[in-house]
Amino acid sequence: MVNNDQTVTVKLIPENIREIEAFVDRVCDQLFINDTYYGNILMSLTEMFNYLLGHNSVKKLEITYNSNYENIIISFYPVDNQILESFGQKIDIDNVVDEENHKNLFLIHSLVDTVHVSENEILSLEFDISALHNEIYQSRKSLLKDYFSKQEVGEKVKQQND
Repeated sequence: MVNNDQTVTVKLIPENIREIEAFVDRVCDQLFINDTYYGNILMSLTEMFNYLLGHNSVKKLEITYNSNYENIIISFYPVDNQILESFGQKIDIDNVVDEENHKNLFLIHSLVDTVHVSENEILSLEFDISALHNEIYQSRKSLLKDYFSKQEVGEKVKQQND
């Protein structure tokens, strides 16, 4: 049986991105999460870590996961109120390219199923791990394609990803 309330405490320093990656590996291995979900979870958590690294005033972060085997919720605590507010706002893809901060937020919103903002300094990302519905997949694919089409990416990278 999997321990469903695992928590890791991480100092917000760039070197600790490895702890985030190890946390995602451990959670996905324990829950037998496939590569598609693993990629979404890993990318959204690393984007979240990078965003908090530059914006959160607290320098230690608790990351907790809980799963009912249909959904997985990964929570971050404590998160500054200003950051919580920014996650509550809708981000327009046309503004993403102009503002670096919005890139992280847009990618996170594109990769998760639900973002929960709590008044208790908790920000939670929820993933539906029961089945990746084709509609969700197509929507995410379209959003990410739009995002990357507006980025300056070398032709070689574009060709390899097509």
